[in-house]
Amino acid sequence: MRFVSVAQMQAADRAAQERPQTAGLALMLRAGTELARHAATIARLKNTRRILLLAGHGNNGGDTFIAAEALLRAGFAPEVWMTTPPDTLKGDARAAFARMDAAAVPFCVLPEPGDWESPDRRTGALSLDAVLVDALLGTGCKGAPHGTIAAAIRWINAQRDRAFVLAADIPSGINGDTGTGEGAFVRADLTVTFARPKTGFSNPANAEAFGEVAVADIGMPDEIADAATTPGFNGIGGFIAEPELRRRIPVRPWNANKGTFGKLCICGGCERYPHAPILAALGATQSGVGLLTLAVPEESRAAAACHVPEAVVRSELQAEDLHTFDAVVYGPGLAVCPDRRFDIAAKRLVVDAEGLNRLAKTPGFTFPDGNAILTPHPGEAARLLGCTVEEIQADRAGAVRKLADRYNAVVALKGAGTLVCRPGDEPRLNLTGNPGMATGGTGDVLAGLAGGLFAQGMDAFDAACLAVWAHGRAGDVVAWRDGPRAVTPRSLAAALPCALRD
Repeated sequence: MRFVSVAQMQAADRAAQERPQTAGLALMLRAGTELARHAATIARLKNTRRILLLAGHGNNGGDTFIAAEALLRAGFAPEVWMTTPPDTLKGDARAAFARMDAAAVPFCVLPEPGDWESPDRRTGALSLDAVLVDALLGTGCKGAPHGTIAAAIRWINAQRDRAFVLAADIPSGINGDTGTGEGAFVRADLTVTFARPKTGFSNPANAEAFGEVAVADIGMPDEIADAATTPGFNGIGGFIAEPELRRRIPVRPWNANKGTFGKLCICGGCERYPHAPILAALGATQSGVGLLTLAVPEESRAAAACHVPEAVVRSELQAEDLHTFDAVVYGPGLAVCPDRRFDIAAKRLVVDAEGLNRLAKTPGFTFPDGNAILTPHPGEAARLLGCTVEEIQADRAGAVRKLADRYNAVVALKGAGTLVCRPGDEPRLNLTGNPGMATGGTGDVLAGLAGGLFAQGMDAFDAACLAVWAHGRAGDVVAWRDGPRAVTPRSLAAALPCALRD
């Protein structure tokens, strides 16, 4: 999904309003419903009914009024705090407020900066684990917020240790084009942006302000939303977005059998790292793959029997045997061999860990049919390109493009803001995931998940994008529910069904 500037999004919104099916309140109703869906998901994870929505005077406030009405109908306990009196609202926002008021959603008005110094005295204390929705300002914000809005932003940030912060369209105070804030800005745990990602999301300068970024499909016609697009920062060509991924997931036929959904083999493991292929297998089993085989040493067999009873375990596999599988994951926990070159061939191949190091020792090697996915972290990428980690991190987009072109493969360059790139194309940015995932073994889960999707017949690029997105979302589910320190490879794998269901 390509980025759009704020002006392009505003033009698309005006064009959509001229069509009967998206005129009037239609887009606002869909935006508010999507906002409510994400807020409800978080509230369920945190086992709370309390959802506090903060509304400004513009259309973002209108989206919030619709969301509050939907949340009340769904059995939650929404409450709206407004920075401006209802009689100052205009157009669709005013109509949305009338709907919310008729549904008897509780609200209060806090119009002065001083009202936000200790609003609990007027509204009641904010409960622990409440969900807080920021809709004070929209994507058209320019310059530093001031007055009541600045005071409200400061109050939101002060609640981050006791509430989950969800931003509507963009964190208030952030410029949608540049991704930076000139004054106070909200630091969100999740940003639900509408229709298309804005260019500011691709700027790493304030990535921490956005949290996870989810793109909500609000029914804006593609030919309108994509009429004009803008390159992202630092050579990033587009965004990995939920609406596009949903369209690419293959339907599972009713009359299917286990052979329908592919045969995957995971090759790896050694005395030092016996459990790495088992973690990869945990990711693969959640992908929906039909048949799973583990080609692992004796040291891994007991763990395989205990943790992945679904898998067939084989200690010995000949090279020609790999062609009997629809896809192969090669490298998790594989024994380090200083002089071993890359010599694996398969129909579809995911290369990770030691497999990448062996690839780096094989000059001139390329995948002739392009049916391969490489999943390097920055250190492995540096070995593949013969440079330093600092050089990789200084130009991640350039690095992933070089890797994709050099090896004729789809490459997922892992890290904060994982990039996925195919040969001859621009990289796509993923903004799911969190620092809790920076722990050993999570990359093995990703490789197994990508392999499982690849084995089911997905295109290499689509399989890599979906795996990266779902892997990050699963890590976020664990962090949102239990805190970032609770993210482990096993808890992440267990959360994959929730991520893929979303």
